[in-house]
Amino acid sequence: MKKIRIHQGWEFWKDGQEQEKQIIELPHDAMILEARQPDMENGNCTGYYPGGKYYYAKKFFGKEEYKNQSLILEFAGVYMNSSVFLNGEKAGGWIYGYTNFFVDLTGKVRIGEENELLVEADNSLTPNSRWYSGSGIYRPVNLWTGGLSHITPQGLRVKTVSIDPAVIHVSTEYVSDGELSDDAVTVEYKIYDGEKEVASAEGTAAEVTVLDAKLWSAETPHLYRVKAVLKKQGETVDEAEERFGIRMLSWSAEKGFQVNGETVKLRGGCIHHDHGILGACAYDKAEYRRVKKLKEFGFNALRYSHYPAGKNFLDACDELGMYVMDESFDQWKIHNTTYDYSIYFDRESEKDMAALACKDYNHPSVILYSIGNEIADTGRSYAPKIAEKFCGILNSIDGTRPVTIANNAPMSMVAAVMEQYEGEKGAEMGSIQINELLTAHPELADSFKRGAFNAEKLEERVGKVFDRLDISGHNYAHEFYEGIHELRPDRILLSAETFPQRMAANWKSVEENDYLIGDFHWTAWDYLGETGVGLPVYGTKEAPFSKPYPCLTAACGSFDLNGYPEAAAYYASILWGTYKKPYIGVRPVNHSEEEYTIGGWRLTDAVDCWTWEGCEGRKAEILVYSIGSQAELYQDGVLLGRKELQDCRAEFEAVYRAGQLEAVSYDENGACIGRTVLETAGKDIRLSIRPEEKTVKADADEIVYVPVCVTDEKGTLRMMTDKKIQVTVEGPGRLLALGSARPETEELFSDPSYTSWHGAVLAVIRCSGEPGEITVTASADGCGSVSAKIEAI
Repeated sequence: MKKIRIHQGWEFWKDGQEQEKQIIELPHDAMILEARQPDMENGNCTGYYPGGKYYYAKKFFGKEEYKNQSLILEFAGVYMNSSVFLNGEKAGGWIYGYTNFFVDLTGKVRIGEENELLVEADNSLTPNSRWYSGSGIYRPVNLWTGGLSHITPQGLRVKTVSIDPAVIHVSTEYVSDGELSDDAVTVEYKIYDGEKEVASAEGTAAEVTVLDAKLWSAETPHLYRVKAVLKKQGETVDEAEERFGIRMLSWSAEKGFQVNGETVKLRGGCIHHDHGILGACAYDKAEYRRVKKLKEFGFNALRYSHYPAGKNFLDACDELGMYVMDESFDQWKIHNTTYDYSIYFDRESEKDMAALACKDYNHPSVILYSIGNEIADTGRSYAPKIAEKFCGILNSIDGTRPVTIANNAPMSMVAAVMEQYEGEKGAEMGSIQINELLTAHPELADSFKRGAFNAEKLEERVGKVFDRLDISGHNYAHEFYEGIHELRPDRILLSAETFPQRMAANWKSVEENDYLIGDFHWTAWDYLGETGVGLPVYGTKEAPFSKPYPCLTAACGSFDLNGYPEAAAYYASILWGTYKKPYIGVRPVNHSEEEYTIGGWRLTDAVDCWTWEGCEGRKAEILVYSIGSQAELYQDGVLLGRKELQDCRAEFEAVYRAGQLEAVSYDENGACIGRTVLETAGKDIRLSIRPEEKTVKADADEIVYVPVCVTDEKGTLRMMTDKKIQVTVEGPGRLLALGSARPETEELFSDPSYTSWHGAVLAVIRCSGEPGEITVTASADGCGSVSAKIEAI
């Protein structure tokens, strides 16, 4: 079947606002356009954005050729409770907002007439998420067309059987119009390396040997193509094509996690699905850009948290070389928020789990399936049966990948105790009620503090769930690993989610223990919602878990909301040995010697800046991260000290004055192995505009990222200078979004002006689809204007 995207020419409106219809393009996030509500229930979860019910309509003419064709719509993700109608009749839909689904329109289109496709996305029952979810058709939509006899979407599958020699198993699921028996139907396969045919086979299913095969891994992400041709009595009736990688996975407590027979340690980070100023919109370029930036800093694995990833994200990981843990749910039966997926779990979870495996089947980047995140139910007596059921579903579709879970030990163990204390009532309690129970029964919290909360108790309460899994994933449970290994040396363990402040100790454990296969810190990229869990608060030693309005982002992440690497990105990369130069971080000099508190999900508040106007003479606390054994720090050429690096870090103090800092690192033999310089920016203030691409495809789905920075005359970033920056676009493109990574703000990403933070804003331009020159101009008071040109070809 042929696949085309149908992203242009949609009408959009909110329920009750039919008179305010707009013409929009997909993907589209309705939530990011809503007015934030400071007093909304659980507003901290979504960044104070409300939900709603939304409609998307598209009209199309019923061509004569459609009469004898199969027409299938594919939605990569609609949040949530979607219903799809054709000419007023319901044709399909899906509850879960993160699952891709198909709607068969075959035989339902009115030939020779105008037809209307209507999609309803109902996100009005809130709160239903612990993070910013977005609303509407936020992922791509495809129309599949083909004959009545055709290969089904996702029907062409490839599995690696062995790597020495390289043998793959190919199979095809097809639909026949019923006029001929299966004996009259054949499938021919051709395998391509680039444009070169390297193997072929025939049959509905076949094993194919690929000579001199190039294996896929994160280090060598080589992709092949398979083309399947469906024939009836020798005539071609349909074709399908898929990319795939040849790679084998294996796992054991003795050898750890292996890709193609080589042990791999997962240098991981967790990510949410939103793209900051774009909201939840999953543009191909947005997915690719994020994976590329994380890859450049040494990440080799990402955990998609806490729901299934989109196909275009997996495409980027396949191409760039990034291992993926694809997750299913954030809750089972026990709810986290009032209207979350637990309402639908019993009737929907099996088909959502099956859809996950079908979607991921051909993506070599997916190496782990997770059946849930911080599932309180794992402490319940019924949990092993659910885990066994999910593992059975995944293995029946795809037995090549291990299954894990991201278990929160305190939540599971408290839930188990709740079942004893509260009976059936306790079986329905979630995380909010757990806190209430601990308040009502303080002796439980006291018993945990006395040591009853240990590896033995964890195995007693949750071990039967772990027994059903291939790998035991744990969130924030490093203190249990040694005890678990002593009790169950056959267990393979994974740090599925960890505090960045424990990054060094966690990574040391991964390197020293074969049974511990990797570490995923929270989080690799800042995100909307869970407001301020990593936000530094000055002038106090105490602050709540989440921060009130106008806080918008979590304020944590190795990369900020717009993709600028923060101290945690450098530190992780240095610990992994993938970044060789020293990093200099300066704690905010304007807050020096103040009391402060910082959430556990942020490594530090230090930034790579030595421009602190008005702070002359104040103490500066300076961090140096580096590989090697020792580090020196110089201020204006004068040595401030030489220190041993402990866990790849050393701390220094200085008195701030404009000038230069230089860090020099040395190996154990005293040889210099790296230098980094920070300089104070000059007094002149101007803008610089730096498109990440100068040439793009003239495609209506294409976007371009254009950072605009506040600098001096030499281009040095003035990180502490805020300017209201206006952006305009001329030519075949339009301003899609504009914003900074500032965690606390009331500004709108849809406005043509935005205040910089850390010296920068980010503009995203969407191409019109026409070729030509796009001119992007940025201006600010006192800075003049600057322009950049992007060629759409």
